[in-house]
Amino acid sequence: MVNFKVHQTPTRSYGGVAAADRVAARRARLLEAGLERFGTDGFAATGVKDVCRAAGLTDRYFYESFRDREALLVAVFDEVTDDLFARVAAAVAAAGPDPEPQLRAAVGTFLRALADDRRRSRVVFAEAASAGGEAERHMRATLRRFTDLVATTARRHLPAADEEEVRVLALSLVGTLHRAVIEWEDGALGLPLERVVDHCARLFGAVLR
Repeated sequence: MVNFKVHQTPTRSYGGVAAADRVAARRARLLEAGLERFGTDGFAATGVKDVCRAAGLTDRYFYESFRDREALLVAVFDEVTDDLFARVAAAVAAAGPDPEPQLRAAVGTFLRALADDRRRSRVVFAEAASAGGEAERHMRATLRRFTDLVATTARRHLPAADEEEVRVLALSLVGTLHRAVIEWEDGALGLPLERVVDHCARLFGAVLR
């Protein structure tokens, strides 16, 4: 998780709450406000004052934790994607050893987590890319991270495949899922979420047989 500290962190307790705990609480409020504003109005339409207003804090406390609004976007993006990866890993572990249930669990958990909070989907698939710079680099790194996860699964179920084939397959599957999510999010697919899960899981399963 990225955390840009601009001002020196206070050390005194206040009202029985340690200074570090107060800073952490304010940062959490800013992260939630960032998710709300970036995920609703978009990065370009959201200024530092908008985030502070949503968090109920002054600008001073924004710069206590973040260099600028791009740093906040990166932190929100990281928090969302870290949670997504944790959910997917837990779902795969609970699905048993067979590849098809694992794939359905992974794809279903990923898509449902985004569907349950469309702000998260917008931050991950739209705002990080459109912001460019560090936010876009984080998005690309996350796609590579997901590709590594798919490649690990592919190696277990395609022992005869060489490393080049595994990487290309993993990249192709992740790219397909990424595009499917964007089209579903925009309403272009015109399908309910569970149908998208079915189709993506079937595709992953067919490739890894």
